Amino acid sequence: MNLISLANFRRTARSRRGLWALTLPELLVTVAIFSLVAMATVYGHLFGLRQNQLVVSKLGASDQSRAAFDKMTLDIRAAKIWEMGNGDPNSFVPIPNGTAQIGTALKLCLTADTNRYILYYFNTAQGELRRYQSETAISTLVAQYLTNSMYFRAEDYRGNVQTDLTHKGVINVMLQFFQYQYPTTLVGPNCLYDFYKLEFRVTPHVPDGA
Repeated sequence: MNLISLANFRRTARSRRGLWALTLPELLVTVAIFSLVAMATVYGHLFGLRQNQLVVSKLGASDQSRAAFDKMTLDIRAAKIWEMGNGDPNSFVPIPNGTAQIGTALKLCLTADTNRYILYYFNTAQGELRRYQSETAISTLVAQYLTNSMYFRAEDYRGNVQTDLTHKGVINVMLQFFQYQYPTTLVGPNCLYDFYKLEFRVTPHVPDGA
């Protein structure tokens, strides 16, 4: 190889090395694009975790609360005698026939013996719905974190409040929660939701009224 060829070879090698290198603007653009892609990936992952938490909470609230309220549904359907009223196991007062059947307590007799009964009542001071069974004299918690008016109502087939208990009615109860209890997840003003709601309409399968 002569001297001229060797010089040309060196210039070609230096030119190729120049093509392989990045200039400062190119490097800055590359770093910026990489940073955006990395941030988008992390954000997408965090968004997915957040959505997964919400879905799990909703499914848990639906499934477990449905299981908890199945007992109330079965009790209402099995009731041979029921009374709408106000109070708790120590102070239950039934609402007279001929007046609007709206109250904070629902008394269910599964047999013709009115001394044996189940009482669902709202503890409005604590925001709770409880179930009391006369045979055991035990009161158990059904729902908590309630924030609505907390009442039962008897309705006709049109959804109007009943006053006449001689006709079969529908027992309506609506529960509004300010916090998930299945599992516990806050849903207040500082979170994603103001509240969530469960509403039940159940018809006794036997004639109503005392």
